[in-house]
Amino acid sequence: MLTEVTRQTLPDQIADQLFDYIAAESLKPGDLLPSTAKLSESFGVSRPVVREGLRSLASWGIIEIVNGKGAVIKPLDDTLLQVFFDRAVQLRHKSVIELMEVRKPLEVQSAFLATQRCTPTDLAKMEALVQAMAQSLGNLDTYARLDVEFHLAIASATGNTMMVYLIGSIRESLKESILRGLQSRRSQAELERVQQTHEMVYRGILSGKPELAAEMMTTHFDEAVVALVREYDTQETAEDK
Repeated sequence: MLTEVTRQTLPDQIADQLFDYIAAESLKPGDLLPSTAKLSESFGVSRPVVREGLRSLASWGIIEIVNGKGAVIKPLDDTLLQVFFDRAVQLRHKSVIELMEVRKPLEVQSAFLATQRCTPTDLAKMEALVQAMAQSLGNLDTYARLDVEFHLAIASATGNTMMVYLIGSIRESLKESILRGLQSRRSQAELERVQQTHEMVYRGILSGKPELAAEMMTTHFDEAVVALVREYDTQETAEDK
């Protein structure tokens, strides 16, 4: 599987071959790659070149280089997705609204699948979070954190790991925007409406009717997007003056 490489972009070739090697050997999180010495011999290159290739894999979040142990396969996570979405939000103001548009179908599908697949434990967790949110309307920082946990609990109830990673990484990148959206609510009644829509989503899932849960999430999401757009329009108007 490991073959001698040519002299063009050696570290990149090594990283690519190791990526294929991990898949071919069905290596799992916690498994070790061959030692740097063995890789150097297999590839026919120096150890520093191998180390550079390994660093590329580490930067992709595929391996972790542990002193005294070697290159260890990492569990799948959403680190790289978060980096991408964070950078997108930092570079382009419009990316916030675009990300919200990406989130919407994911969150709606998450509610639909969670209704079909959730366990009593999942429902108990959602209920506890909704109740905690109701008690935290006076503390928006806490409310925003619980809001994230609630949506991740729904994603987790789908049993779809990719759904959890995608929703989690996007929500993390939008955390400050979500908080600003909450702060933009102009009255206690508007804040209570936010809580009401979360409760509607939970009741939709509890009902066991996927279409109803998806409809409730759509309503919740549409109202959240309207508030966020309003907040950014207000911000842009203030900056233009």
